[in-house]
Amino acid sequence: MNTPLNVLFLCTGNSCRSIIGEALADHLGKGKLHGLSAGSMPTGKVNENALAVLARHGVPVNTPSSKSMDDLEGEKIDLVITVCDAAAGESCPVWLGDTQKVHWGLEDPAHATGTDDEIRGAFEVTYNELHARVEALAALDFESMNPLGLIATAQKIHREMDNQ
Repeated sequence: MNTPLNVLFLCTGNSCRSIIGEALADHLGKGKLHGLSAGSMPTGKVNENALAVLARHGVPVNTPSSKSMDDLEGEKIDLVITVCDAAAGESCPVWLGDTQKVHWGLEDPAHATGTDDEIRGAFEVTYNELHARVEALAALDFESMNPLGLIATAQKIHREMDNQ
């Protein structure tokens, strides 16, 4: 597979998890990954707590925006990673293209309640979960992989991280 690998992080609102995933792909990918994000029902606004957790960890962001999957029509995408939490009854968007797809179900920190520290903590958990997965993805040798190997390995990354 050629690099950079264009990775689309897809969720419902495109305000937190997918925004964090996009920024981490660009930051940790070091030219091997290019992050994109979108949602099936975008909120239209990036969650300030998502931007804050990225800033706390020194992860640069370009100009993130909450956008629809339709806004990426015609974009070359090599891998779609859905990050919605089906276990919480959240409906995952479906990418209809011929692109390789994998699911990394993560709890949505946008629904966190409590004190500022508790909400900040929920965003830290999501950041750490995505950081570990994206870091493992970026460490792969894409040039020696075929698309099915990429999917199998990306699913394995999620399973291994989920069991820690």
